[in-house]
Formats: sequence, C-alpha cells, structure tokens
Amino acid sequence: MTFLDAALAVLEACRRPMTAAEIVDEARRRGLLVSAGKTPPASLSARLYLYVRDHPDGLVVRVAEPGKARARRGSVRWAVRGRVGKRAAETGPLAC
Repeated sequence: MTFLDAALAVLEACRRPMTAAEIVDEARRRGLLVSAGKTPPASLSARLYLYVRDHPDGLVVRVAEPGKARARRGSVRWAVRGRVGKRAAETGPLAC
C-alpha cells in the first residue's frame, strides 16, 4: 500500500483531522504501512502536499492555523474533504 492509500484509509476511518505523524502511527498500528525509511511522517507529508497541489478538489484537504508568512509550526492537519469542522456527534463515533 502506498503512503497516500494508507493516509486515505486512516483519515476515512478516523474521521478527524490528523497530523502526518498521527496518520503514520495509526497506519502502522493497522498494518497498512511498512516503511524502512528514517522519516515516514516527512515522506507522507510531502506526498500529501503534492496530492493537494495536483488535485485541489481531491479527497484530502490541508487544515492549518495561519502564521505570519505560512502555517504556524505544528498546526498542519490533514482531513477528508467534507469532514473538516464537523463535530463528532455529526460524523459518528471516532474509530481511532
């Protein structure tokens, strides 16, 4: 399974915005992702940024708090389009 496929599976199952590190941890826990690299969260983050750039209306959206020149450090989360800003009661119980 690719990084992107694993991220989509985790985001759809968890139904909440997650950081790249949280996505990687959950994908590993579920057995969806096996990586021999040293920085899987960085690899996933790069893949998600490219996906969002190339597919502006795609399934994944970037959620971040603005900073002075770019997103505030540590604030970037990834979510499935249509799930951003929804409360847990509206989206059902969290699977993660």
